[in-house]
Amino acid sequence: MHIEAKEEDAGVEEVLDEIVDLEEYAKLGKRPPLSKEYRIRVNGEAFVVHEPTPTGRAILTLAGLLPADHYTLRVKLAGEKPQKVGLDEKVDLRRPGVEKFKALPRDQTEG
Repeated sequence: MHIEAKEEDAGVEEVLDEIVDLEEYAKLGKRPPLSKEYRIRVNGEAFVVHEPTPTGRAILTLAGLLPADHYTLRVKLAGEKPQKVGLDEKVDLRRPGVEKFKALPRDQTEG
């Protein structure tokens, strides 16, 4: 009996050393490859993330929006309305269509 293991079946995936720009992959309609670094945009500014599934809090912290719980984070997926991201919710940057992030200050009411 002869069995060939296909690379897709083996779960082997190439890890790129270059920074993957998520906005470019979203525009192309392609799933981003596994990489050591991902370029994301938060409020139009570019930042580099070193993991494929950061939390909302990690993204806000990276963007210097502190304290993170004073902000609401939304992720824009290609062809969809922005979706709210919780502070402890993980965002899979390798999901096809992840385009950019928008952070807005939460309404602070004294009293």
